[in-house]
Amino acid sequence: MKFWKYSRVALALIGSVALGLSITCCGVYTSGYMYVTGVQYSQIGAYKIDHDFGYLTPVTGSPFASAGANPVQEVVIPGGRFLAVVYKGASQTPGSGGVSIYTIGGAGVLDFQENYSSSGINPVSIALAPSGTYLYVLDQLAPDGSGKGDITVFQFATDTGKLTLITNANTFNTNGSQLPYFEVDYNPVQIVTLGQYIYALDQAYNPTSSKTAGNIPPACANAPVGSPCATPDVFLYAIANSTGQLTLTQNQPLVLGGVLPGAASTMAVSGTQKYVYIADTALGANPGRILPFQQGAGGVLETLVGGPTNNIQNGAFPDAILANSNGTFLYVANFGPSVITQPNSIITAYTIDPTNGQLQTLSTGFYPVGGAGPIWMVEDPTDQYLYSVNYNTNNISGKIIDQTTGQLSNMFKGTTFATVGQPTFVAVTSRVY
Repeated sequence: MKFWKYSRVALALIGSVALGLSITCCGVYTSGYMYVTGVQYSQIGAYKIDHDFGYLTPVTGSPFASAGANPVQEVVIPGGRFLAVVYKGASQTPGSGGVSIYTIGGAGVLDFQENYSSSGINPVSIALAPSGTYLYVLDQLAPDGSGKGDITVFQFATDTGKLTLITNANTFNTNGSQLPYFEVDYNPVQIVTLGQYIYALDQAYNPTSSKTAGNIPPACANAPVGSPCATPDVFLYAIANSTGQLTLTQNQPLVLGGVLPGAASTMAVSGTQKYVYIADTALGANPGRILPFQQGAGGVLETLVGGPTNNIQNGAFPDAILANSNGTFLYVANFGPSVITQPNSIITAYTIDPTNGQLQTLSTGFYPVGGAGPIWMVEDPTDQYLYSVNYNTNNISGKIIDQTTGQLSNMFKGTTFATVGQPTFVAVTSRVY
């Protein structure tokens, strides 16, 4: 069992952005493809998604060798021609991590194009600007030795797939040159974009704070004795669409008040309301919570009326969060206890109130995953199926989504599919024929 995932934070921006098209008349149909990164052998698994039954078939040549060591996240560029994969490289080695660009062939086959180094150390997350022409890569350590993290910005050429570094026009080195990064807080773990803003989720470890029997800092009140202490926060920048530059919009990050939140999930936008949900694992001491926010003026996150929602009691270590395409249902993957064969890896399910973003448990509130240690979830391009990638059992689980009730059910032709070793992330794209 690997515990690195519990030092990450889970964020869902809940939405109604359709990922693909369903089958229609006149022979037009959607062919979906899935890509899964795995760190055990530094591979990328590629699969075709069956439209009618949801089962997965490896594409020719899969799994593909990752061009960078330890691939951890990925994003499909709008248009479906390119896949950008973030790789950590050699841990703590400057310049060894970055972004790999691949072209996606008509049959879902990947063809490596080029690697680009990030500015800092240990890149862990990637996001796209709303325009789709800028890539943001989150590094856990900035190169200045401050211990804080950074965001490296690249301009993306939509015709060739090439990346160009964008320097920080607001901050300069001692020699007068612009810095090649934008600083965030300590131990960042995930970035997402929502509208014209980018959010970095930080664990923000305080090296002077730890919990002992006689010393309980406020930020560690809910942590076990002897555990590391953190004050998780959200660091906010505004995005300039014309240049990709990032600009601070507030002096201090939003302190979450949770304890060691879990792994990160997906994002979308819900009509005119922009909701953000963050999973708080509570270090497994209880089922954890879901922290709800709404995007306010200037991109600032405001706590929703009613505050946090307790995770369903059957859950443990909630980490990945996913909303269905129209933002009416929320699904939370619970990693479960550290025993690999433990059956307590489940998906908990909620409805989202469209007027205020509050959550209510579905009538059937939880579902067995079909694997152990779910670390990420995705909806297929036709909005029919939900998939989770399972870190402990090296497989992918699939469920059918009832679009009316939100309930999940098993697929008719196979519900689990073997994948790359120690999967870390999953992304999908589609082609319409």
